[in-house]
Amino acid sequence: MNIVKKEMYMNPTNDKKILRRSLLWILVYIALVNIGDEIGRQTGLGSLVTALVLLCFSGILLKTYRAQDLLLKLPERKACKGVWFYIPLLVLALIQWFAGLETSLLLSDILVAALLMLAVGVVEEVLFRGLLFQAIEKNSTTKRAVIISGITFGFGHVVNLLRGYGAVELSSQIVVAIAVGIMLSLLVAMTRSIVPGAIFHALFNFSGTVTNQATELQAMLLLAILIISVAYSFVIIRTTPKRMVKVA
Repeated sequence: MNIVKKEMYMNPTNDKKILRRSLLWILVYIALVNIGDEIGRQTGLGSLVTALVLLCFSGILLKTYRAQDLLLKLPERKACKGVWFYIPLLVLALIQWFAGLETSLLLSDILVAALLMLAVGVVEEVLFRGLLFQAIEKNSTTKRAVIISGITFGFGHVVNLLRGYGAVELSSQIVVAIAVGIMLSLLVAMTRSIVPGAIFHALFNFSGTVTNQATELQAMLLLAILIISVAYSFVIIRTTPKRMVKVA
């Protein structure tokens, strides 16, 4: 059995090493995204290269760690509140469709976007919630894990500077990403699963990729996403059993 699999979250003295390893994985991910994007530009294959690179990367992560150690499992039954509890996630995932589909996209573009966002959703949830959140929680408290992993997730979007985003657009993206990141971390603290977040993450990113981003509705949609994320976070906080939260 892989050494990492044997030691994962079993030895308290190994927690800081796991935290450092989690941060290293995130840096590797950011590098791979930029390398994939550049190769895609040079070869004319576009985002397909990045999608394939991230699918391979997700395979490496799943080979390195056990799925259950990454919280890649169904939510704990005692934490489930019924299907209705996940309705805000569905609303957030679909709200960007009010801007309409980007009409310049070909079917092949949409399929590549679906593949890429599936890979991004899984990889980012594994890295930021399955690894980083748990590593911080082991070393500190659930509250600190939620805040730090959420903020780290948000500022991870600074990489979009390399994709041509302006400062104002990027700043608004980071604020929304932090709110969404904290919301997803709270969801993990409650359910002990990254599956709902990974599904939401993939759908949310896909919606943002294939819908019209040039519309005047974008500012209003970002504000709506921010408000819903914050409101849903408070709902999760109010409904999470205290026994599921590490306070010290």
